[in-house]
Amino acid sequence: MSDPIIIIGAGPAGLSTAYKILKESGKKVVVIDKAPAVGGAGASFKWKGNILDYGPHAFHTRGDKAEQLIRSLFKDDKESLLEGRKNVYVYLKNKKFKYPLQVSEALLKFNPFLSIKIISEFILTSIFHAIVSIPIDSFENWGRKRFGATLYRMSFGDYTEKVWKTKAAKISEKFASEKIQGFNFIDLIKRLLKVGGQVTDEPYFQTWIYHKYGSGELFKRMSEKVTGMGGEILLNTSIKSVELKDHNIQSVTISDKEDNLTKVPCGYLVNTIPLPQFIGLFNNELPFILRHSASKLSYISLIVVYIEFNIEKISDSSWFYLLDKHFKFNRVTEQKNLSPFTIEDGKTILSFELTCREGDEFWQLSDEELFAIAKEDCKKIDFIDLDNISDFIVKRVPDAYEMYYKNFDKHADLIFSYLRELKNCVSIGRRGLFLQGDMHQSVAMGLHMGEILADENPGNKNVQEFYSKYLKYIE
Repeated sequence: MSDPIIIIGAGPAGLSTAYKILKESGKKVVVIDKAPAVGGAGASFKWKGNILDYGPHAFHTRGDKAEQLIRSLFKDDKESLLEGRKNVYVYLKNKKFKYPLQVSEALLKFNPFLSIKIISEFILTSIFHAIVSIPIDSFENWGRKRFGATLYRMSFGDYTEKVWKTKAAKISEKFASEKIQGFNFIDLIKRLLKVGGQVTDEPYFQTWIYHKYGSGELFKRMSEKVTGMGGEILLNTSIKSVELKDHNIQSVTISDKEDNLTKVPCGYLVNTIPLPQFIGLFNNELPFILRHSASKLSYISLIVVYIEFNIEKISDSSWFYLLDKHFKFNRVTEQKNLSPFTIEDGKTILSFELTCREGDEFWQLSDEELFAIAKEDCKKIDFIDLDNISDFIVKRVPDAYEMYYKNFDKHADLIFSYLRELKNCVSIGRRGLFLQGDMHQSVAMGLHMGEILADENPGNKNVQEFYSKYLKYIE
């Protein structure tokens, strides 16, 4: 493979792929990204004397190769990696609840008649579904069948509709089965009756590592290792088109900040950008059915309002979720509780996340209008004092999260059926696989693919096994 391996996207998946290839082979690697900095969604930015992330981006510790890589990058600077345990909670009806749900805590904070109602609904729902067969084809059906109407609505239903800006009946049941893992209602009943059991088997990873100067430092260091081993990273560079011939990627045409076009020969192409964008790079040369399926894969965008407070700290939590429907924002992060080194002394910053669709009414609001909405939400949180607010900044992130509408998997399956036929192309990472994953998973995928491509003759069988491992929602 004399022509370089081209990687589209300098995020966690792209950089870790490049790192692994260069570490284990002498192949040429070029990473291309339109952003001015590496890191993708895991990047950080500076504001005044602060270093801010785009929402919480602590790196989960799982003891695997991804974690080992991150630690190895800082083996000569170990003190720069902070470690901790998640301190996350849910804010519901003016009360704090641990996350994931702890029923024993709920019993103390809510009327006990609510527990009776939940149990009754569960029994009646179980009997009904045992008698009447109803297809489970949506998030709403999935939740109501397993938890009953009240618990489903309080714990998942209302919040899901607020975040995804659509009815839960339109969301795939595969989103529910992936996001609400391990929730066992029988164990919940045991807890309510005080005979043991637990609500979940704790599928959520609880411990983390975090760079003292923000998550972006992880990927800055990784990019330095990539270029140090001879890899090339082109930032502020857009992919204009991909040339395909006989199921082989021949080249990609790129454009720099001055709109100068360059055609780069391609030995192998690794995509990590959103699937619809990637399919669009083939300039209508792909079959219409593929382009149609790509257009059916949707995303939700993100607005983050960062509010500065003239106070050392507001709470001890890393972040918390606003479940009540009267809140406009979904999640609030106090980054200082991940690392005090990211925020100016004597101050703290809360980042308020609001999901929307690019171009909708929220997206078109001015920064001042979004700040005003965030302050209205602050008024409804009893431990936030608006008198301490000193400044704010707003960031908009288009296409931040994948939307799992009903039948999304059929459209994705069609696209991947075609991509699997290409001889020198693979799509990976959260964006490239249309996954609801995290940056730890993206790094793990990058290392896996890098190991495959570092081989002298990357086997198509290995690529197929890679797809089979991660595309579980299609299965």
